[in-house]
Amino acid sequence: MKKAPHQIIGYIRNPETWNPTAFETLIRNEVETVKGKLSSTEELLVGMLVMTMQTLIESHTAILGDGYIQQFNAGPAMSPHLKVRTECLDKIVKIIKELDILAKKVKQVSEVDELFANA
Repeated sequence: MKKAPHQIIGYIRNPETWNPTAFETLIRNEVETVKGKLSSTEELLVGMLVMTMQTLIESHTAILGDGYIQQFNAGPAMSPHLKVRTECLDKIVKIIKELDILAKKVKQVSEVDELFANA
């Protein structure tokens, strides 16, 4: 079984390294390894995952730069980026569940695949 790509956790540890194209490629490879060729619905879910991850990275970067407490006209308050980051995390978990890649069931080889493998 393949190990999880280190780049994904690297994006969270160091958001400046974020690359949406590389992230999409890693996720596509993961889904295709587990489920085979992507359907149109799975394509949409991968796109949504990339967009949500982009928002998460932007919010996380703002929190790292500005801190958890920000100064507003009414006084200090929690950064609104905390709520955005938390909501993104929730959405990412839901999308991953919807893609059904957590089970890690590798696609079964069919008889047709076996015929072409020997050719």
